[in-house]
Amino acid sequence: MIERMFASVIDSISAAVGEDRSGWSGAALSARLLELMEAEQAIRAEVIRCVGQWDAMAAWAEDGALSASSWMAHRTATTKADASVLVRTARLVQGNERTAKALAAGDISPAHVEVAARAARHVEDIYANHEDGLVDAAQTVTPEQFKVVMNYWRNHAEAIVDHESPEVRFERRNLYISPVLDQMARLDGYLDAEVCARLAATLDVMEPPDPTDGPEKPRTLVQRRADALVRLVMGERPTTPTTIDVIVDLDTLMGRLPTDLTTARCEIVGFGPIDRDTAVRLACDAAVGRVMMRGKSEVLDVGRRTREPSAALRRALNARDRTCVEPGCDVPADWCDAHHCIPWIEGGDTDLDNLELRCRRHHIKEHAGQRAPPHARAA
Repeated sequence: MIERMFASVIDSISAAVGEDRSGWSGAALSARLLELMEAEQAIRAEVIRCVGQWDAMAAWAEDGALSASSWMAHRTATTKADASVLVRTARLVQGNERTAKALAAGDISPAHVEVAARAARHVEDIYANHEDGLVDAAQTVTPEQFKVVMNYWRNHAEAIVDHESPEVRFERRNLYISPVLDQMARLDGYLDAEVCARLAATLDVMEPPDPTDGPEKPRTLVQRRADALVRLVMGERPTTPTTIDVIVDLDTLMGRLPTDLTTARCEIVGFGPIDRDTAVRLACDAAVGRVMMRGKSEVLDVGRRTREPSAALRRALNARDRTCVEPGCDVPADWCDAHHCIPWIEGGDTDLDNLELRCRRHHIKEHAGQRAPPHARAA
């Protein structure tokens, strides 16, 4: 069967080489492109399988190379980075029989396994434990959709091995402002998902899309966000409240990996996946609503959104704590989150006795399970 498949692939490539397509219609070019891409996928799958076998034998060492990727980078027309991706993907396939069989049968594509290998880096043993569910999911979604599935799974895997806590990720925050040519500067940085989502929502409220029939050409999204950021720097604030929506499926919220990974949801809407700890932390000081679903598309119930805490309760909390309650931290109340001492998911009440002010850094720390010693509240 494999021999016949490759004979067909070779025939498709041979027919395409050197052919004059100058007079072809768009439909004919589309058909030829699909044929060539199908052939490319088949060859890529076999390359991955071959690299896995070759790497398992450490055949690259026979030529004195220090690694499989360095051997490939020196002996083939590929970059070291691309070679590393290929080797990592091949090792995942070589070490997981169900994945290998699905790839060989064409049930999943090379793109699927490349996504899986990227997400499973350094947690390959956990991938092996969840392989059946992940392969089942890959067979029902596109490689682009599979990225989302693997993002959810990666968050779950990191929680199992405590690979990188939300607090550790938060410590990697940074913002660079670098002067460039033409009296301009470039902003570049790394911020947590919540802040980025809130920033994008705020900027989009401040500078909505321009009319298409106005006297000037409408600005692009990135131009509008740049203009809104300038307004923020100059002291202006949005006139309309901004919100972000977080969707979490029940299994993830309870700390379980859903049986069907394609139904897993733990994300900031319009931004992307977040880990469960971040979702629970966001619920500490947020408008919480309810959307109950069966599977991926059937909505069973939509609950009324309620504010947690109320404006009056927040004023009382600010007056009592004044600053972040972490010893030695004096971040002002207006810059703090309202943290539930007994988590709301465990039945904690939203009242003054169960709330305390925590700045973003110490709120993340608290949800990472690193509770500070008991402290005396401000009078």
